[in-house]
Amino acid sequence: MRNSLYLLICFFLLSKCEDPIEVEVFDSEPRLIVEAKINWIKKTRKTEQEVVLSLSSSYFSDTYVPALGAEVQIVDANENTYDFYEETEAPGHYVPLDTIPYVLNQELKLNITYKGQKFTGTESLIPVSTIDSISQKSIFFFRQERTQLDAFCIDPKNEKNYTFFEFTGEPIEITEYNVYRDDFNDGSIYNGFLFGVDFEIGDEIRFRQYGLSKRGFNYWNILINQNTQGSPFETVPANLNGNMINLTVPNANPLGYFRASEVSEVLYVIE
Repeated sequence: MRNSLYLLICFFLLSKCEDPIEVEVFDSEPRLIVEAKINWIKKTRKTEQEVVLSLSSSYFSDTYVPALGAEVQIVDANENTYDFYEETEAPGHYVPLDTIPYVLNQELKLNITYKGQKFTGTESLIPVSTIDSISQKSIFFFRQERTQLDAFCIDPKNEKNYTFFEFTGEPIEITEYNVYRDDFNDGSIYNGFLFGVDFEIGDEIRFRQYGLSKRGFNYWNILINQNTQGSPFETVPANLNGNMINLTVPNANPLGYFRASEVSEVLYVIE
């Protein structure tokens, strides 16, 4: 009799657990996201100048919402203004009518007007050391042979330097990054490295190193760490404060960052 009563109670409790639990999620107002880059490639003197504007969405949504119809301009240290226009085939992507000149350490100001609100941010075109050489070696990792690639550079003496390395290529599914600062090896050789990807002979990998300001380094360092967390017990990612501010509504600063960098680029073929 006791066993039958116990089973009846368990069945009753389990049946109650089947009721759905609804959690109400309060979405905040959409915020402007700024992905702005001014890149100058050292070797080729090619330029990449683009401002991508979008809107934040619900936590559970992965929908990309472009910010359409914005007014975008960059003003240099001599008060020269460079207007951007929105590309027809890429909504939310804004490119300049005229190329912004290649002047290292020059301060640039990005101004954006969107839906009656004004946003602004400043950054300088930061120089970067040249990638002098690439090394390739095989190492054993968990009994498997892997390829490690290193990009070597020489750090300039007696100056603070901040950079990040970017590794892209067809065999790399997700772009890889390293960040660097010369706190303990001023004037020495340093490197960015790529490891753990299965390569084949003939694969082409693009190595890039970008110059960063100190504020830019802090931003990218936290951003990269947030996106490479491997433990469920680590700090939950949070919105990062970039270098853009809202002049109209002070408590509604945009997300993202305005970066201006000299870039050292090398294309390497796996041997």
